[in-house]
Amino acid sequence: MGSKSQTSTMDPMQESYIEDIIRPGADKIADMEFEQFTGDRVAGLTQLQKDALGGYGALSLPSELAEASGVYRGIANRTPQERMAMLGNIQDQMAPMLNRQFAQQGVGTEAQAIKANAFGDRRDVYEGERQAALDARAYDLASRQLGAEDQSAMRSASALAASGLQGLQSTRDILGAQMAAGETERALTQADLDAAYNDYLAEMQFPLTQFGVLSGGAQAFPAGIGTTTTRDPMGTFGMGLQALGGLGMGGMGPFAAFAGSGITKNPFGVG
Repeated sequence: MGSKSQTSTMDPMQESYIEDIIRPGADKIADMEFEQFTGDRVAGLTQLQKDALGGYGALSLPSELAEASGVYRGIANRTPQERMAMLGNIQDQMAPMLNRQFAQQGVGTEAQAIKANAFGDRRDVYEGERQAALDARAYDLASRQLGAEDQSAMRSASALAASGLQGLQSTRDILGAQMAAGETERALTQADLDAAYNDYLAEMQFPLTQFGVLSGGAQAFPAGIGTTTTRDPMGTFGMGLQALGGLGMGGMGPFAAFAGSGITKNPFGVG
């Protein structure tokens, strides 16, 4: 067999494709500089949301809570002297009523007897007993009335505090609704900003995408195109000479089998 040799030369069509199409694209990518995105990425708060945030910032405990707290504090911190003074005022207000009640219950008759000195020397005792009974009755009624007034004041304070808290919650609900409504508007603006950023990314990516497509097109050329294979005709002739040369090796070589016929060397050899 003869030896083979291969010589590879790029096919003119393939060379033209690389030089005229792929290489310019590669040069363009190599020369590209980083281009920063200059647009907005996050949509700001709408005016409605800004107003709502301002409302949140202005929130404070309702004044009703302070008023209610003052009522409870006044009752809790009341001194014995203040309580007795309040009871005294109530007793003074109730005195006419108590006198009428005592008169209706017969105490008035005893009083008249005392006034007429019907009890003699025991007049002072009966007067003292009557006054003590009157004072005890007045104190008991005054204590009950003061307790009822305190209970009524605390119920009113509780209702006042609940009303204040309800008003605060209503305000928070309104501000929350404003924030939600403003978010709908802000989301639309954000969608526009996202679309602009995606366009920027597509523009930056386009040369690379295009180059990838063009590079893939180079795979369409068949493998081995432009490769030339040649066979060396002298290779076979050289092998024949080598075989013939073996005849001159003292009967060794390809003609050793003909030793019986007297042919033991190359007849074409010298000597």
